Amino acid sequence: MAASPAPRPGASTVPVAAALLVLAANFLALCLFWTFGRRVPGLPGPFAFASVTWGDSLALPAMTGLLTYAVRALPPARADRAFAVTSAVLAGAAGATSQALWLTADHPRTNWTLPRAHRFTAAGWYHAAFVTAFCAGLAALLALALNRVILAPHRPRRAVTAIGAAIVCGLAFAALLASDAGTTPTGAGLIGVLAAVPVALLAAAVIVVRRVRGAD
Repeated sequence: MAASPAPRPGASTVPVAAALLVLAANFLALCLFWTFGRRVPGLPGPFAFASVTWGDSLALPAMTGLLTYAVRALPPARADRAFAVTSAVLAGAAGATSQALWLTADHPRTNWTLPRAHRFTAAGWYHAAFVTAFCAGLAALLALALNRVILAPHRPRRAVTAIGAAIVCGLAFAALLASDAGTTPTGAGLIGVLAAVPVALLAAAVIVVRRVRGAD
């Protein structure tokens, strides 16, 4: 069995920084919008949704940090770039589409980011941009982690555990989104976000398998 690769510099610092970046760019930013922005009376705010209270504050940062750790703990593999770029493009497009469907819906369920049909607040536009970027980044990280762990001659237990824990965090966030389905103006948007990563990975996996077989 091959020796476990030596830990990289910043093995813990970089994943923690990635998690904190997602926390600040998403949950903390929304809190600032809610605290200092204009509120519409009668519309639910961010803390009315479990996916914001627990998902944005815990599940998404943890998932990002865990996947970053796994990617850095595993050696580079063939077709890393193709896998990551394809996944990021498709997932980012799916995330953007979900927000566009939400914005163009004629009878959405309104909340503080969408006070009426076809009208995002500043927080809504910011959140739409974050969703698009996060879907792309998450898909790229997950694609790299899966590609590397599958092709690695030696799979460090810590990396495999991190990937498994990240998937659990993702499932937890999906469950929180599902619990909010009756109160969020998502509909097709929810389906788009949940489908973005697996659809992107499936398409990218086909490309990677074909390239790997062609190289053999």
